[in-house]
Amino acid sequence: MDFNSSTVRFEQWLLASGYQVSPKIKIADLRAQAQGRGIIALEDIPADEVLFSIPRNVLLNIETGTLASLHPQNREKLMTKYDHWEGLILTILFELSLGQESRWAPYLSVLPHEFHSLMFWNDSELELLKPSLVVSRIGREKAEETYRKLFPSALEDLGIPNLNVSLERFHQVASTILSYSFDVERPDFDEEQEDDEQVKYDGYFKSMVALADTLNADTKLSNANLFYETDFLVMKSVSPISKGEQVYNTYGDHPNAELLRRYGYVEWEGSKFDFGELPLSIIHDTIVSYFDVPFELIDKVLELISEADVEEIEEDVVLDSYDAYSDGEVLPEAQILIQTLVTIAQMSKAEDLQNMSREQLSKSVNRALKKCYQLVESKTMTKNAVLIWEQCLTARLSEYPSHAYRDFTPPQSNECFNKLKMSERILASEVASLQVCLKTFADSFKLIDDEKLLRNVLKRKANSTDLKKEDSKRQKV
Repeated sequence: MDFNSSTVRFEQWLLASGYQVSPKIKIADLRAQAQGRGIIALEDIPADEVLFSIPRNVLLNIETGTLASLHPQNREKLMTKYDHWEGLILTILFELSLGQESRWAPYLSVLPHEFHSLMFWNDSELELLKPSLVVSRIGREKAEETYRKLFPSALEDLGIPNLNVSLERFHQVASTILSYSFDVERPDFDEEQEDDEQVKYDGYFKSMVALADTLNADTKLSNANLFYETDFLVMKSVSPISKGEQVYNTYGDHPNAELLRRYGYVEWEGSKFDFGELPLSIIHDTIVSYFDVPFELIDKVLELISEADVEEIEEDVVLDSYDAYSDGEVLPEAQILIQTLVTIAQMSKAEDLQNMSREQLSKSVNRALKKCYQLVESKTMTKNAVLIWEQCLTARLSEYPSHAYRDFTPPQSNECFNKLKMSERILASEVASLQVCLKTFADSFKLIDDEKLLRNVLKRKANSTDLKKEDSKRQKV
């Protein structure tokens, strides 16, 4: 069946399944723009208008899929033995095996059969993306581990042992779910029973939502969102949409690198949420080099910061990498970590941290971490901390190829899935974000001399020691 015939059949299926679709929109063929199908406004649409409503019983998930009712225990097994991803992968694979007998056949036929997400790039193509850290998040090994876990044992468990599932087919279905599924809240869920170890006691179903997934996404042009109601899911306009304009949803606050990894496309003018990433390893090495402190000491300090129990700090401070956004915003965890490491590196000149017991060093680290957190919270940093931040970003920028610094020229529509052009866009987005954060970071803080903070931290320790001595004297008297 050709593209247009599949679209017409899909539209007929939607209406027959109970969808309520506004006459102000239509499904359009946007292949000339390398966007497949999309939804276009046929007339002006104001904000907060319902574009279409979706009955919950038409969602494709582990509860509604044919596999759940194939054998008496299947629904319970899918709810308790498999996670959201595993259950939906098995459910969709079985629906696909039914062919035209599947209730969702007209919908499944309009889902993409060609994928451009990073899971389908070969090693030489992925080299084009280096040094972007996105290449470390593809998840191919984890996906193949899931494949080995499920097949054939899950097929036998669910009473479909003859279903043949190749690794390639598995990747295609998993990528479809990654690109098009929604985590749909369950209106009947009892929060008192919540337990994220089992789907049965979780608050949502990972679901395929026909028509909602037909909307293309754009971080800057998003004008519609999906809302969850008791009996229906409702797509509403969130800003006015003019006649002839495309209706856009959003996939979330993702930079271009994540859009490519998950969904297989990039926004050629840059994502609204672009960022570069500063690896922890660069921070580590810069501190060691600048302050000439032992490599092992910083390793130990990072471990102790990870274990630290500072009441005011609710999030982990030690991360694999730190985001530096295109608008100049930097993760506060990066600010706290760098200020703390800079302070401790300078403390090591006044105290023999290297030879302290683990307990003693832990107390020193906790004391410095708490003080540095308070300093950063007050929008203040020391001059050396800002200098180290700038050196870290400069070191990170030096890892990028020269073409990432040139003005990026968007491709023609026939090049939209050209892997070289997509990788160039990713690297240009990351370099631009890092450059903004390098330029504006110091302006975000009041700067003080490092000696002032250092005296404060060391003084607190001295006062604490003096108090203990004084208590000892009093006890003797």
